[in-house]
Amino acid sequence: MSTYSRLEIGLLILLIMVVLLPFVLVLGIAEASPYYQITGEPVNDAAIVTGITVASVKDSTWNLPGATGGKTYVLTDKAGETVIVSTQSFDSAASRDAAVRSYNAQPVGRGKPVGSLVVLGQHLVYVTPANSDILKTLAPELKKRVSP
Repeated sequence: MSTYSRLEIGLLILLIMVVLLPFVLVLGIAEASPYYQITGEPVNDAAIVTGITVASVKDSTWNLPGATGGKTYVLTDKAGETVIVSTQSFDSAASRDAAVRSYNAQPVGRGKPVGSLVVLGQHLVYVTPANSDILKTLAPELKKRVSP
Protein backbone atom coordinates (compact mmCIF):
# COMPACT_ATOMS: atom_id res chain seq x y z
CA MET A 1 0.00 0.00 0.00
CA SER A 2 1.42 3.34 -0.92
CA THR A 3 0.80 6.54 0.90
CA TYR A 4 0.13 9.80 -0.83
CA SER A 5 2.14 12.86 -0.02
CA ARG A 6 0.49 16.12 0.92
CA LEU A 7 1.57 17.53 -2.42
CA GLU A 8 -0.20 14.77 -4.34
CA ILE A 9 -3.39 15.19 -2.29
CA GLY A 10 -3.24 18.96 -2.77
CA LEU A 11 -2.81 18.56 -6.52
CA LEU A 12 -5.74 16.15 -6.65
CA ILE A 13 -7.97 18.60 -4.76
CA LEU A 14 -6.84 21.44 -7.04
CA LEU A 15 -7.58 19.38 -10.14
CA ILE A 16 -11.06 18.51 -8.87
CA MET A 17 -11.75 22.18 -8.10
CA VAL A 18 -10.57 23.31 -11.53
CA VAL A 19 -12.85 20.80 -13.22
CA LEU A 20 -15.92 21.28 -11.00
CA LEU A 21 -15.73 25.02 -10.26
CA PRO A 22 -17.05 26.18 -13.66
CA PHE A 23 -20.09 23.91 -13.30
CA VAL A 24 -20.77 25.14 -9.79
CA LEU A 25 -20.48 28.76 -10.91
CA VAL A 26 -22.82 28.29 -13.85
CA LEU A 27 -25.42 26.55 -11.73
CA GLY A 28 -25.08 28.99 -8.85
CA ILE A 29 -24.90 32.23 -10.80
CA ALA A 30 -27.11 31.50 -13.78
CA GLU A 31 -30.53 32.94 -13.25
CA ALA A 32 -33.48 31.72 -15.26
CA SER A 33 -35.42 34.47 -16.98
CA PRO A 34 -38.95 34.60 -15.67
CA TYR A 35 -41.79 33.85 -18.02
CA TYR A 36 -44.43 36.59 -18.08
CA GLN A 37 -46.68 38.18 -20.67
CA ILE A 38 -45.56 41.39 -22.35
CA THR A 39 -48.19 43.40 -24.19
CA GLY A 40 -47.55 45.40 -27.33
CA GLU A 41 -44.39 45.36 -29.39
CA PRO A 42 -41.46 46.14 -27.08
CA VAL A 43 -38.85 46.28 -29.86
CA ASN A 44 -40.90 48.68 -31.98
CA ASP A 45 -41.74 50.86 -28.96
CA ALA A 46 -38.09 50.97 -27.80
CA ALA A 47 -36.91 51.84 -31.33
CA ILE A 48 -39.31 54.78 -31.52
CA VAL A 49 -38.27 56.14 -28.11
CA THR A 50 -34.53 55.88 -28.88
CA GLY A 51 -34.83 57.48 -32.32
CA ILE A 52 -34.00 54.35 -34.29
CA THR A 53 -35.88 54.08 -37.59
CA VAL A 54 -38.04 51.03 -38.24
CA ALA A 55 -37.35 50.50 -41.96
CA SER A 56 -39.67 47.50 -42.26
CA VAL A 57 -41.64 45.03 -40.19
CA LYS A 58 -43.29 41.75 -41.12
CA ASP A 59 -44.99 38.92 -39.28
CA SER A 60 -43.01 35.73 -38.83
CA THR A 61 -43.29 32.41 -37.01
CA TRP A 62 -40.25 30.32 -36.18
CA ASN A 63 -40.50 26.61 -36.90
CA LEU A 64 -40.18 25.58 -33.25
CA PRO A 65 -42.54 23.79 -30.87
CA GLY A 66 -44.60 26.30 -28.90
CA ALA A 67 -43.81 29.29 -31.12
CA THR A 68 -46.92 31.44 -31.50
CA GLY A 69 -45.67 34.18 -33.81
CA GLY A 70 -43.61 37.30 -33.82
CA LYS A 71 -42.16 40.08 -35.95
CA THR A 72 -39.04 40.66 -37.99
CA TYR A 73 -37.81 44.25 -37.95
CA VAL A 74 -35.20 45.99 -40.06
CA LEU A 75 -33.85 48.85 -37.94
CA THR A 76 -31.57 51.69 -39.01
CA ASP A 77 -29.87 54.29 -36.86
CA LYS A 78 -28.77 57.83 -37.72
CA ALA A 79 -25.25 56.60 -38.56
CA GLY A 80 -26.68 54.30 -41.25
CA GLU A 81 -26.10 51.04 -39.41
CA THR A 82 -28.76 48.43 -40.13
CA VAL A 83 -29.71 45.39 -38.08
CA ILE A 84 -32.34 42.71 -38.31
CA VAL A 85 -34.28 42.00 -35.12
CA SER A 86 -36.59 38.98 -34.97
CA THR A 87 -38.97 38.37 -32.10
CA GLN A 88 -40.93 35.24 -31.31
CA SER A 89 -43.51 34.62 -28.62
CA PHE A 90 -43.85 31.21 -26.96
CA ASP A 91 -46.85 29.57 -25.33
CA SER A 92 -44.95 28.45 -22.21
CA ALA A 93 -41.70 28.85 -20.32
CA ALA A 94 -40.82 25.26 -21.20
CA SER A 95 -41.10 25.80 -24.97
CA ARG A 96 -39.24 29.14 -24.77
CA ASP A 97 -36.43 27.60 -22.70
CA ALA A 98 -36.23 24.58 -25.04
CA ALA A 99 -35.67 27.00 -27.94
CA VAL A 100 -32.87 28.72 -26.00
CA ARG A 101 -31.23 25.36 -25.18
CA SER A 102 -31.48 24.32 -28.83
CA TYR A 103 -29.87 27.59 -29.93
CA ASN A 104 -27.05 27.29 -27.38
CA ALA A 105 -26.37 23.65 -28.32
CA GLN A 106 -25.30 24.64 -31.83
CA PRO A 107 -21.65 25.61 -32.33
CA VAL A 108 -21.08 28.88 -34.20
CA GLY A 109 -20.59 28.21 -37.90
CA ARG A 110 -22.31 24.82 -37.80
CA GLY A 111 -25.98 25.68 -37.86
CA LYS A 112 -25.83 28.44 -35.24
CA PRO A 113 -26.21 31.86 -36.79
CA VAL A 114 -23.98 34.64 -35.50
CA GLY A 115 -26.19 36.96 -33.52
CA SER A 116 -27.44 37.73 -30.05
CA LEU A 117 -30.40 35.97 -28.44
CA VAL A 118 -32.21 37.83 -25.65
CA VAL A 119 -35.08 36.59 -23.46
CA LEU A 120 -37.87 39.10 -22.72
CA GLY A 121 -40.78 37.53 -20.87
CA GLN A 122 -42.55 35.18 -23.27
CA HIS A 123 -40.43 36.46 -26.19
CA LEU A 124 -37.09 35.54 -27.66
CA VAL A 125 -35.41 38.42 -29.47
CA TYR A 126 -32.66 37.65 -31.97
CA VAL A 127 -30.42 40.47 -33.23
CA THR A 128 -28.04 40.22 -36.19
CA PRO A 129 -25.22 41.34 -35.99
CA ALA A 130 -24.65 40.77 -32.30
CA ASN A 131 -22.15 43.57 -31.74
CA SER A 132 -24.26 46.40 -33.18
CA ASP A 133 -24.54 49.85 -31.68
CA ILE A 134 -28.29 49.64 -32.25
CA LEU A 135 -28.52 46.75 -29.77
CA LYS A 136 -26.51 48.76 -27.24
CA THR A 137 -28.96 51.64 -27.68
CA LEU A 138 -32.10 49.48 -27.52
CA ALA A 139 -31.10 47.30 -24.56
CA PRO A 140 -31.60 49.87 -21.76
CA GLU A 141 -35.00 50.89 -23.15
CA LEU A 142 -36.11 47.27 -23.51
CA LYS A 143 -35.14 46.57 -19.90
CA LYS A 144 -37.37 49.43 -18.76
CA ARG A 145 -40.34 48.20 -20.76
CA VAL A 146 -40.33 44.53 -19.87
CA SER A 147 -39.83 44.32 -16.13
CA PRO A 148 -42.43 41.96 -14.58
